[in-house]
Amino acid sequence: MISLPIADIIRDSFKLAWKYKYLWLFGLFAAGGSSFNLPIEGREDSGLGGYEQAYDWLMAAIVLIVLIGLAIGLIVLILHVISKSALIYNVYQIETHGQHGLGAGWDFGLKRFWQMLGVTLLQIVVMMAFVIVVGGFVAICFVIAVPLGIVSLLIALPVGFVGILTLVAIWIYAERFVTLETRGVIQSIGDGWELVKRQWKPSLLMLLVKIAISIALAIGVMGVGAALAIPAIPLWFISPVLAILYGIIILLPFFVLTGAYFGTFDSAAWTKAFLVLRTPAYAAAAQPPTSPEPPPESPSDDDDSERPSPPLFE
Repeated sequence: MISLPIADIIRDSFKLAWKYKYLWLFGLFAAGGSSFNLPIEGREDSGLGGYEQAYDWLMAAIVLIVLIGLAIGLIVLILHVISKSALIYNVYQIETHGQHGLGAGWDFGLKRFWQMLGVTLLQIVVMMAFVIVVGGFVAICFVIAVPLGIVSLLIALPVGFVGILTLVAIWIYAERFVTLETRGVIQSIGDGWELVKRQWKPSLLMLLVKIAISIALAIGVMGVGAALAIPAIPLWFISPVLAILYGIIILLPFFVLTGAYFGTFDSAAWTKAFLVLRTPAYAAAAQPPTSPEPPPESPSDDDDSERPSPPLFE
């Protein structure tokens, strides 16, 4: 197995995310005209006209809110998918001193949109299926007998935790396979599984370290956010409008910018880790095919059966 320099990766990722602030736009999303004819005219007076009119307005408002929510959700999903590929692409280009930038990342994210969308949707489906299976097993055991349910819960908690970590690692690597090695959706997930199997120790350690960092950062951000929110309390008693404006001007930008920065850091850290774990395969693939001497041997469990070409982008 490859020794993953996690401390160096974390430190360099924080530096990279701070240095290349244009990546925050992608990090923000990678971290998450219709008209209505309201039916209030041409109705016979039944004595409940006011009620019926209010009901019609309420239904129209609910439909409008649902459609607006769906539209916003669709836009956020599109930006999320594009941003994930754009971040991975730009971090790779920065690491290899290639061409990078906001436009280049956006263009590449569009090129790999459908593949990354497939990986993202499959992740949601598989995660939900896993949770349903584990939760259903525990529920059935409780129905059969409470003691059996307790035993099953004690078993399901560690199994579920390890299973979720494994699935997360698989999909983290799959996103980089589909982006950096331009593979298909199913192949990328399969390659992610193979990489997790071969490099499970550094992958697990990286996951645990990232979880600890995420918890620490969340506590820190919420603490600073709470401190910044203190002035809004007296403002609320003076004027709720002033308190709301304070939140929009001070609190909203703070949480947006910190979320964008940490989203960029997270993607950069995993891309750096992926590149380290794939270095032997890239080195082997880069050897000239007509070389009189065989390439230096590397541990068999560091290579895939199908050796990839180093990432080449149009």
